[in-house]
Amino acid sequence: MKSKLLVSAILASAVATSSSAMNVELFGHLGVLYNQKLGDNPDNYGGLTGHLGVDIGSSNVGFGVGVWGGSQIWATNNYAKSVYGNKHIDLSDLYFRYNGTFDFYVGRFSNSFVKSDWLSSYMQGVSFSYNLGSKSNIWASWINDHTTFGILPGRIASELTAYYRFPSSFNNFDIGKRDIMAGGANLDFGIFQIDPFVHYFLDSYAQSNVLQAGTRAALVLGGRGVESITSGKFMWQNGWNGNTFFIQLEEELRFQDIFKLGAGWYMVGNNAGIKTIWDNTRFYGRYMVPSSTGYFSAGSSSWYAFGGVEHERVKLDILYANGDYSEFSAVASVRVFDMKLAFMREGLGIDVGGGYVSNGFGNSIQFHNALAFAKLVF
Repeated sequence: MKSKLLVSAILASAVATSSSAMNVELFGHLGVLYNQKLGDNPDNYGGLTGHLGVDIGSSNVGFGVGVWGGSQIWATNNYAKSVYGNKHIDLSDLYFRYNGTFDFYVGRFSNSFVKSDWLSSYMQGVSFSYNLGSKSNIWASWINDHTTFGILPGRIASELTAYYRFPSSFNNFDIGKRDIMAGGANLDFGIFQIDPFVHYFLDSYAQSNVLQAGTRAALVLGGRGVESITSGKFMWQNGWNGNTFFIQLEEELRFQDIFKLGAGWYMVGNNAGIKTIWDNTRFYGRYMVPSSTGYFSAGSSSWYAFGGVEHERVKLDILYANGDYSEFSAVASVRVFDMKLAFMREGLGIDVGGGYVSNGFGNSIQFHNALAFAKLVF
């Protein structure tokens, strides 16, 4: 199956681009992270992850191939050893693409181009996005299998914190066992944004036949000097334990498009927790403090406050959350080397950084994690 898909992608790309120059673009990263748990019975570990991919074609059509690997390089106990697993390499990219009035990908690829808050992970299947101008789109995906490779979107160095490959890799691709049908839109009207969606999980494993529908809505006021983003998210879910829901409200202030400050609140219905493979929130504890409870679980609610910096060279996230889910995190990254190279998607850069992630301050059992990392990106 893989070989047929790759051959088809090569032939289609070659025919469509015969009249224009072929471009070769490399993308990926190589990084190392060390996690030091402070206190008794530490789960200390160090891990290495790397991603190497190549995209060949024109701006309109092409194909890509890539691999992603991860391994612990130091671990103090069995839990620490499990963070990066015992299967250390995966086929992350094997796709054919078309980019134009609409974007179309088939194979294995990052689904981030559809701009979904919940399903932008690495996927195996087919995705389509029809562009409505430069900021809006309508999308649809059939996902046969998926993984995050440890990525938590928007969170600094998350791709270094863990490693989870495609469950179906090297296992006949398990057609029909982890399927998701989904669609939605991202509609940007300037000061008002609305992003409706629907997901249906067809997988034959636990929590199957789950239907989700909802939207994100945001009011954007101000300009580059001071900008206010008032947003709300709602999801209704019907699944293994009846109906439940998720609500999140947030206010973010941005200054000079560099500094950010804000607060928010979320809650989950009492019948069941929310099924997710990926979420676009601000919490680091999902991977760094896995012993934390209350994260999107049934009947939970939490409030949080955050601040930070988003700049080409410097990134800083600070967050405090309290309630059924609690967290304090402060993570920073500095780009110490940056070179623009046309054949590399992000040029050639080196990021170094570190931080602290805990389950807040009022828990009877405290978890504190100090981390340091270095990453080569291209």
